[in-house]
Amino acid sequence: MVAQALREIELRRVQLQILLDEVGNRHIDTARAQFQLGSALWLSNKPLETHQAVKLFDSAIRFMAQHEPNNQILTATKTIRDEALGALHKFEIMDTLSAWPYWRPPTARWEDERDMKLLFRELRAMSGRASDPTITSSSMSWGLYRYGLYEFDEPTPPLIDQATFIKIACDEID
Repeated sequence: MVAQALREIELRRVQLQILLDEVGNRHIDTARAQFQLGSALWLSNKPLETHQAVKLFDSAIRFMAQHEPNNQILTATKTIRDEALGALHKFEIMDTLSAWPYWRPPTARWEDERDMKLLFRELRAMSGRASDPTITSSSMSWGLYRYGLYEFDEPTPPLIDQATFIKIACDEID
């Protein structure tokens, strides 16, 4: 999934560069491409990429505010830019590697279990194991990393079923 996200970011960068070369930075398609690349960067939830996303959003907002003030993308860009700015404040907390654990509100155990069931299904589908009731420990580690969980108290077997995944995840969240 990480490789897929990196490919998407690189594809969006190339698309933006092509538009800049063809039509310049004074075109609505360029502003849309900046919005799309900024969104992809922001979803990585890393400080450097979030800073880059805010710059792209600001550039798109400046252009659209002057030339396309009624465009729906302008409203969406402002909203996402404000969320990205909020995430940047989370990164200022010492030793924060990802903004996700800090902006997720406290949850009950049943909510964590529900979220982990959905995450487990998503990981199975993404890893090509949709017909298999297990995922690999590396898929589990990556999925939990998205929730800000990095080190686990229990040793992990090579293949994890849903019940084990949910128990490990919810114990770590607690």
